[in-house]
Amino acid sequence: MGGATLEGQIKESIWVLMRRQRARRALVKKIMIRPKKSPEATRRPSRAIHRRVKTLKELLPNTKSSSQGLDGLFTQTADYILALERKVRVMQTMVQVLTQTDCV
Repeated sequence: MGGATLEGQIKESIWVLMRRQRARRALVKKIMIRPKKSPEATRRPSRAIHRRVKTLKELLPNTKSSSQGLDGLFTQTADYILALERKVRVMQTMVQVLTQTDCV
């Protein structure tokens, strides 16, 4: 009976991973679509945007010195968010499995 539960969790994990990959692709696609430029959009970005980009680079690991542009930064951000979500799911599964085996 315990094997069926573990097998079910593995199948569920695969489906979750596939959904996450689809979500990542959609997020990257949404980020990569650029609106048409208006005359106002051609002006230089404000200091607030530069400050936010700098803050985002500080939050992500291994991006302080990379110069990939905003597209690369947003792609790395999406990847990092999904990696953190996967880690949380793994830890939640571990807690469930360990609490089930302790009670039996």
